[in-house]
Amino acid sequence: MKMFSLEKRLTFAVVVSQLLLAVGLVVIATAFSRHYGRRAFDVSLQGRAESIAALVYYPDDGSPGLLFNAAKVPPVEHRGHGDLFSVASDHGDFERHTAGLDPQIFASIPAGARFWNFQWSGQSYRAIVLRDVAILDTEEGVPQPLPKLTVVYAASTGGLDHAMRELAGIIGVVSLAVLIPTMVLAIWSIRKALMPLRDLAVAAGAISVEHWKFEPPAAARRTEELQPLIDALSTVLTGLEAAFTRQREFVGDAAHELKTSLAILKSTLQMLIAKPQEAVDYVRGLTAMGRDCERLESLLNRMLQTARAEQRIAVGHQRQLEPIDLASSCESAIAKLAQCAADKEIRIDFSVSEQSMIRAEIADLELIWLNLLENAIQYSPHGSVVEVACRADSGLINVTVADHGCGIEPAHLTRIFERFYRADSSRTRATGGFGLGLAIAKSLVTFYGGQIRAESSPGKGTRISVSFPLDRELSSLEGQQ
Repeated sequence: MKMFSLEKRLTFAVVVSQLLLAVGLVVIATAFSRHYGRRAFDVSLQGRAESIAALVYYPDDGSPGLLFNAAKVPPVEHRGHGDLFSVASDHGDFERHTAGLDPQIFASIPAGARFWNFQWSGQSYRAIVLRDVAILDTEEGVPQPLPKLTVVYAASTGGLDHAMRELAGIIGVVSLAVLIPTMVLAIWSIRKALMPLRDLAVAAGAISVEHWKFEPPAAARRTEELQPLIDALSTVLTGLEAAFTRQREFVGDAAHELKTSLAILKSTLQMLIAKPQEAVDYVRGLTAMGRDCERLESLLNRMLQTARAEQRIAVGHQRQLEPIDLASSCESAIAKLAQCAADKEIRIDFSVSEQSMIRAEIADLELIWLNLLENAIQYSPHGSVVEVACRADSGLINVTVADHGCGIEPAHLTRIFERFYRADSSRTRATGGFGLGLAIAKSLVTFYGGQIRAESSPGKGTRISVSFPLDRELSSLEGQQ
């Protein structure tokens, strides 16, 4: 997978946006300047055209005909590019124009046009046309109706174009002068803003199986956008550390259990082959080895069950499951342990309030109850009662397994669901336990979205409660039946 730099991408985006902004400002400023410059130019043209119209007058003596005061023609603003004008009467008896100008040059003005751009003598001109202009200076006795004037006045736009180019250049230089420090500041700000992220990556990179402590830098903690990432990393690392610790403890405990069982097998075998034995001694020794092999096989099966249950939790996928009657699974487990309970003269008292359905594997449910009942039977005194109850209450299906045994000390109660943990390790071989039953039960209960908890009073017994969320759809189906 091709890597990319976040800093380079941000820098590129900022540089491009700044350039586009600068270009946009230059274009817009130039366009507005040209627009308002052209409007000012047009106002100037109109004023000059009106001044040309004001130079047309009647003779003071009242004689017919129109006169033009050429001496008062406004001076030319653009040296080398004279202004052009033409003024004519609609009666056809009067026309004046710039000296040396061919009046036909204005003949191509579009009808009704007020402004007109054209080329003359290699120069660009802009003209204004004033139509039906009244003669201001009149005398008495002038024949009526008075004529109307048509005035065309044109001026070179070379000066205006030159001024606009200079203005665009000035705007461009100023924009560039502002753009360079702005870009430098933006790039510096990006690098400064990304520094906490780099420091956070360095802090995360320092984590290892020998060093789990996560110490995010102060700058990263003060960065609002990085706080969710810091919290997520801290949560994940806490979980990983706990999982790694549990895995290491599991390997150590498993190795210890296996080593103990193999050591017992080895010592029994060495004793049998050390010297000739009587047949009855061989039988006794081989029988003991058989029991130890069964115990070793039971340990391996429990370890496999634990691993499979936790793997299913990790995958988190449940295929479409059939509805199972929770009470029936409890009864099946009780039947399988009936002989074990009878050997200790223990009665299992089972009560159920109503039928409760749950989507699960029947084998998984039975395994949960088998583990809980085995513990209850093992730690109950002879002739006692183990109570199993199944109830539906407040949207939950609750199953409780209670014994009247020795109970568990509060210091051990919070750890009994850990793998290989035993509150009374001295009774391990006597009871055949490995400290995996409750761990397996908890993994399976968690997989099906339930909860398991323990309550105990030393000398009075222990109660294990399992609760599953009630499936509303299954409940409605039960009601219809």
